[in-house]
Amino acid sequence: MLQDIRLAIRLLARSPVPTGIALLSIALSVGAAGVVFAAIKAVLIDPLPYARPGELVQLRTEHPKMQEQSHGDWVVWNDVREVARRTRTLESIGGYHNAVFDLSGGAHATPEALYGLRVDASLFPTLGVSPMLGRNIRTDDDRPGHPDVMILSYGLWVRRFRADRSVIGRSVTVNGHGCLVIGVMPRDFNFPMRREAAHTPSPYVEFWAAPLNVPTNPQAGLGAVARLRPGVSLAEARQDLASISAALAHDFPAINRDRMVTLNLLRERIAGAAAKPLMLLMLAAILFMLIGCANVANLLLARGLARQREFAVRLAIGAARLRIVRQLLTESCVLAVLGSIGGYAVAAAAWKILPAVAPVSIPRLAAARADWTIFGFALTLAMVNGILFGLAPALRLTGGHAIALGGIGARGAASARHDTLRSSLVIAEVSVSVLLVVIGGQLLGSFIRLMGADPGFQADRVLASVVLPAPERYPGRAQRGLFYHRILDSVRTLPGVESAGTVDALPFSGENHGGFVGTTEAANLVAEINVAGGEYLQTMGVHLRQGRWFREEEMDESSDSAIVNEFVARRLWPGSDAVGRRMCVDCTPENPGNWKRVIGVVSSVSHAALNEAEKGNVYLAAGAMQQSVFLVVRTKHPTGELETAIRRTIAAIDPNQPVFLSASMRSLIADSVADRQFVMMLLAVTGGLALAVSAAGVYGIVSYTTSRRTQEIGIRMAVGATPGNVGSLIFRQGFAMVAAGLTIGGCTALPLMRTLESSLAGLESNHRTYLGIAAGLVTLTAGIACWIPARRATRTDPMSALREE
Repeated sequence: MLQDIRLAIRLLARSPVPTGIALLSIALSVGAAGVVFAAIKAVLIDPLPYARPGELVQLRTEHPKMQEQSHGDWVVWNDVREVARRTRTLESIGGYHNAVFDLSGGAHATPEALYGLRVDASLFPTLGVSPMLGRNIRTDDDRPGHPDVMILSYGLWVRRFRADRSVIGRSVTVNGHGCLVIGVMPRDFNFPMRREAAHTPSPYVEFWAAPLNVPTNPQAGLGAVARLRPGVSLAEARQDLASISAALAHDFPAINRDRMVTLNLLRERIAGAAAKPLMLLMLAAILFMLIGCANVANLLLARGLARQREFAVRLAIGAARLRIVRQLLTESCVLAVLGSIGGYAVAAAAWKILPAVAPVSIPRLAAARADWTIFGFALTLAMVNGILFGLAPALRLTGGHAIALGGIGARGAASARHDTLRSSLVIAEVSVSVLLVVIGGQLLGSFIRLMGADPGFQADRVLASVVLPAPERYPGRAQRGLFYHRILDSVRTLPGVESAGTVDALPFSGENHGGFVGTTEAANLVAEINVAGGEYLQTMGVHLRQGRWFREEEMDESSDSAIVNEFVARRLWPGSDAVGRRMCVDCTPENPGNWKRVIGVVSSVSHAALNEAEKGNVYLAAGAMQQSVFLVVRTKHPTGELETAIRRTIAAIDPNQPVFLSASMRSLIADSVADRQFVMMLLAVTGGLALAVSAAGVYGIVSYTTSRRTQEIGIRMAVGATPGNVGSLIFRQGFAMVAAGLTIGGCTALPLMRTLESSLAGLESNHRTYLGIAAGLVTLTAGIACWIPARRATRTDPMSALREE
């Protein structure tokens, strides 16, 4: 075996150009598969950084009678307490909800808004984790009225506190009062991993604090994760929760009617919808790998044809056919091993760059790395391919027909069997490249259409800032409202500001305030209900269809003014004018009376996604300043120039009030499609490489067969064929393979898209435009690959060709 390896290395080194092309094909194809497998491993395969993660489940609320369920994982506070009291299948339940702490500045730091969680004492024991430094949250820390304690994330500890171990036991000032630092979590810990909100300055949770205060409204929502009891299945736990939900509906009909608590494995909720696009990428990488495999098989076959006389001699003097096959397979495996090293290098280099552009909406993707597992994957993949792309040429070259041709020296007597195999490989390459380009083109086209969709407002030159006044400094609603009034008045005077307003939930921010509206107290139309202040709707560029905008005096807490979108107007008052009508907002038979008067009708706004179906939008004015979260400003200049000015303006009003985040509306919209954009980018790279490698395969086979027909070309030209005749002949014969590949690829693409479109958003099997574009692109690329050797053949000198052996 060692002798075979040494001989293989010497033979590969003798022909550096073909060897280099083969290594490049293997490295690119295996590297592409390695890049995707690293992502799949990080997101779907690697265990969660919690104890026995297979036992962890996420609780969530569902409304069986609603056509569309919430995407968020939240449950009602009172339901969590009742489930914990009545369950027979859950060992423990940990609760949490979002929190923002204003961390005061010091001698070397400025005030900073931190995104984190308020948690109860059961959360970390349920997850089975403990701090790296310090202690966990105890039961006495979680009692109402207990002073705040917090555990820092590893990143915050290093960034803000410079990895100082003495911070444990130190009190830091947050929200204007002291908070005791009791621990630091490990480097790889993050919870929750699946994030809904886009308006956070860090993709990671930066602290976990207690106590988890009991809300004034027991119907308030929170997150809850639980651990199954040993031996309990997911189905048993779901049945248990269904029974508890039914009992709650019976015991508390006023508040638990048409609502149930269910659960899913925590891993499934974290991965979300990431599995399907990642699997699509792996399919594309495997198809690309097949193209590289066919290319290398063609190169090995060409090298073997040049050694036919050697094989014939060795067989004639007694060498076993199996011995020669083993030698050829050794050469292909050596090539595969070297290529796998190159493929691993490609994957490692890619994951040095990709974490910077990895979307937060795909959990743990940014943590993907090309480790030794990826190297083993690349090596295994390359070895399997080495056997596959080496076996067929080895058997063909050592067959009886090959021996018979071994002594023929005329280059014009080409083996039809070998040419058929090589042509078949090229046809397969073209077919697969058509599949990749068609599917990638379809998804790219749907993404372009998505980005061109009208969100219902004018997103250009609009800057949104999250300002959350600390309740300790602004305890009353009146104080909070006055603070936001001062911000609005000051921001409106800044140079370049056209208008400004506030809202409690901004489109594409991840914040959703869903509710019900209707013309009776039994409201049943689902709508996004937002409280808008100042000139919010005008600032966003929402179009007024009927009526008028809010007036300043209507933003008092006693106001009954409301503005609805066209969808609500059509559904509640079909065929009639909505202005002046009354509707009940979030009314139930048990909680009636919240009647509002419609003063205007506006265009429909996409709130959560560009491609969402038209939904209800309701805007209220009552208490707008008191409930504000987002400051929205329209400017005449680029938004980046205004961000610093807004921060300075707010600091002048309250030096201890940080701006949680500032982002343009365009960037928030881009964040909402970042996961699809990431997949499109990788698909585009894979499709482009597949197109280039398949074109190289076409060029290789046409160029090789043309070089073997030198004498034939010389004879044709000697008896009167023109260079144009020769070039046309070579081009037609080469392009016949391309045409066959286009036909097979096109016929395969349509049923494949029909199969995929049911599970993958963006694919449309009846959209033939992209099929034509993809076929045209492959035709052009392969046509150029055929034209180059055909043009070279027209320059053949007949006399020189006839003198060749």
